[in-house]
Amino acid sequence: MAELLNESFEAAIVRTRKTALDVLRMQVEVLKDRQAMNTSDTSELLRDVCEELNEMAADLVHTWKRTHPGQPQPPLPVEVIPAEELEKIGWDSHANRVRILNSDACVLSSLVALFQGDQSGSYASPPSPAQVLSALSAVEARLTAMDEACVE
Repeated sequence: MAELLNESFEAAIVRTRKTALDVLRMQVEVLKDRQAMNTSDTSELLRDVCEELNEMAADLVHTWKRTHPGQPQPPLPVEVIPAEELEKIGWDSHANRVRILNSDACVLSSLVALFQGDQSGSYASPPSPAQVLSALSAVEARLTAMDEACVE
């Protein structure tokens, strides 16, 4: 633990990217191995992945603040890349759920939907296992490409 306190931000980025790739590869394999994964299980897997990636990003933010006090934080690949890829399938990686739709609807229509008990129109449909596999594979590929670019 003490060695992490002395870790540079650059070293933390490398360590975090490797850990993120391990998590992504493991979950991609789970998705490939399970032939009949239902929507609930798929959403739970995606929530778990997002939670782990969000924790990694939070650790990087703390490392940045410790090593670069008062400086603006750069974009974090472990946060930005998953957010971009998961947005494509209707998943909000920060809120860790399906994306809210129609957020600019008027207050009256929102209240009517609330009283009717039907909020389904306010959210994107949960992604299918194939969509999640595709999105996580894209995240993995982009992080891997960044890792290879750092090695060259």
